Amino acid sequence: MRHRKKASLMDQPWLPIAAVIGIIAVLAIAAVFFLGGGSSSPAASPASSSGSSSPGTSTAAPQTTLLKSTGVAAITVTATTPASVPATGIWVEVNYLGSFVGQYGTSGNMSVEKDSGDKVYPVNGGNGTISAIFQKQDDSSRHDLTVQIWKDGTVVKFASNSSAFGIVSIDYTP
Repeated sequence: MRHRKKASLMDQPWLPIAAVIGIIAVLAIAAVFFLGGGSSSPAASPASSSGSSSPGTSTAAPQTTLLKSTGVAAITVTATTPASVPATGIWVEVNYLGSFVGQYGTSGNMSVEKDSGDKVYPVNGGNGTISAIFQKQDDSSRHDLTVQIWKDGTVVKFASNSSAFGIVSIDYTP
């Protein structure tokens, strides 16, 4: 009776070679994918369109920008100038990064506003109680909706709300 010898990996030399080639191929593909291999030639640069416009007209040309990762993010922060409140009269200032809607004024003389940012509105007919009620138009709870009533350059009433769709309501009687 003959005994057969068990087959080993060394009896099939193509199997370890194929495994090594497969591992090298996977590593090469992963390196190209994760390290962003390829050339940095301008062949894939976007077409730039520069529109011209004559005075009094506005032409918005869409622009495409391709970003190249350099490993360090550059962030430009633009400081916004707060709205200036005049030194005389009665004013309502509303400040919110997002969109807000509301009304302000005196009974029977309310004005409605829908805006965003830091805005100052004049109160016409400052006789009687001045009311201001504004609401956030989004669900952000990161930023405050702030409403202030100013009289002759001084804040006389102030309130804020940071909740989602928050409402600020204030009244002032001069």
